[in-house]
Amino acid sequence: MTDRLIRLMRIITLVQAKPGILARELAERCSTSERTIYRDMEALSAMHIPITHLGYGKGYQFIGRFALYPFDWTEDELEAFTTVAQVMNQIKPLLPEGFEGAYEKVMAAYHKQKVDRMETELQEGEHHQPGKTVSTQSGEEQSEYLMPILLATLSQQIIQAEYYIPERNELLYGKIDPYLLIPWQRRFYLVGRNHNTGEMYTYRLNRFERVVVLDDVFIKVHTHTQQEWQNYFRGKEEESVAFKIRLSSAVIPKYKEKTFITPIAETAATDGSIIIDLTISDVREFLSWLSQYGSEAEILEPVQYREMMKHQLKKWLAVYG
Repeated sequence: MTDRLIRLMRIITLVQAKPGILARELAERCSTSERTIYRDMEALSAMHIPITHLGYGKGYQFIGRFALYPFDWTEDELEAFTTVAQVMNQIKPLLPEGFEGAYEKVMAAYHKQKVDRMETELQEGEHHQPGKTVSTQSGEEQSEYLMPILLATLSQQIIQAEYYIPERNELLYGKIDPYLLIPWQRRFYLVGRNHNTGEMYTYRLNRFERVVVLDDVFIKVHTHTQQEWQNYFRGKEEESVAFKIRLSSAVIPKYKEKTFITPIAETAATDGSIIIDLTISDVREFLSWLSQYGSEAEILEPVQYREMMKHQLKKWLAVYG
């Protein structure tokens, strides 16, 4: 049965790679007889693989624009298939020679196709769904680690990462199981399991300082992760807010070195400070980021957030005064 499965996969690959391939050539490439190829074609037809025979002397090809890359797996099917890699050494004596190589080619083709599809969706979303995907117009939204992390999520490989938290001016280091990437508000967020705590966190992609994809493969221990986190991000949707803030000259070097906001405009003041105009979609995160500058940062507009900051400071003074 295993030999036939490998041969069927080989036939699908050959027909896709060379439309019009003859039964004689398929038999040669698969090291079998033409009669066996005919039986295999009947089996593929029963499996609803749309391969058709073009007529005498014209060979086989897929119907219409159908293509297999190599399977349209469901998430459960993919997880089941990827677990084979973790037990390959134990079951290898039971498998025919060449199975491991065939398996690796199938997984490689699947991951390549998955990456291609995601890149296409992101590019299309950039034009048709503003605010839902990463922006190519803003340096803030770019990350040199997007593709390595994306590939790690697809192949379920652990990453070793350095992650910067601007609110605490802290650089964290450790291993992460990258579960999935979520594009939200023109940014990418990684949902992953932190090895140091064993908990799930969201990581903003452009805050990774260094990422190394390890050879170690992880098994997902949290179920229903994708739906739960996508629902979480949908629940965070809110209107963007236009801010005007002032940063004193004392913190400008720090702001320039580790900026995680994209200003619309920056205006230098006579006292050496700068006035920054920007639009914020996640106000809570922005205010947390701004608080690191203490009294060296001032909200000029909107008035309601300026008043909110005053109210917060009065509460702190009541505790510490």
